[in-house]
Amino acid sequence: MPKHVVRSGDTIKNLAKKYNVSFSNLSLANSHLKNLEQLNPGDVIYIPDTADGTYSLVKSTPLKMQLMSMIGFSPRQIQEHYKIYLTYVNKTNEIRHQLRSLEQSESSSIFSQLGTLKNAEIYTVSNYKLHELYFENLGGKGGPATGSVLEAIVRDFGSYEYWEKDFRATGLAGRGWVIMGYDYDDGHLHNYVLDYQGMLLRIEPLLVLDVHEHAYFLDYGTNCASYIDAFCRNLDWSAVNGRLANLKFAEK
Repeated sequence: MPKHVVRSGDTIKNLAKKYNVSFSNLSLANSHLKNLEQLNPGDVIYIPDTADGTYSLVKSTPLKMQLMSMIGFSPRQIQEHYKIYLTYVNKTNEIRHQLRSLEQSESSSIFSQLGTLKNAEIYTVSNYKLHELYFENLGGKGGPATGSVLEAIVRDFGSYEYWEKDFRATGLAGRGWVIMGYDYDDGHLHNYVLDYQGMLLRIEPLLVLDVHEHAYFLDYGTNCASYIDAFCRNLDWSAVNGRLANLKFAEK
């Protein structure tokens, strides 16, 4: 991807006009910069062209305003957590910019910048996607599951009560993410722990709980159990049912 090194007087709007790209595409391609309205000399601006486009760049999902008034979560906790999500989005775009500028012929399994960036990419991509699912399945009224999700839980766990007990225990056992996922191979729901850079293959996440300490430390310190209580009180089961419905539609 072509680059432009900012000079005194450059603005993002002027650069969009100079390189004949839309303001929105240029802004998206440079989401790694904190303030596009105030460029500093020496800043590197990536110029999307017709070959690169912006198809592989990530656009952040806005934070739902109802999350700022959830019982059991302070606005500051939600805001700080959302900032971490934005960091994963921006770092994903930054990594992809760097990957495009590398010479693939220099790749090596012993060490190469390409290998380092590829490993970092799967980490940032996994985390921004899981954060989006996490925030999306919050902001509801909590309580027991409803609809098709409840039917699937009872089918695969025997009862909602047993599922909830297992889900909470899985949260206390994990150090990263807890995912109630649908296994495409056995056709059942399972509660999984996903730590660090692990991957779930052929598993569709339906419900996502972040148990990294950054998700609750401001409000609960190290009391993860109370945080999980608050999470369950604010679950949006309609979001989970929507994911299950999309999954069933995709399988037809």
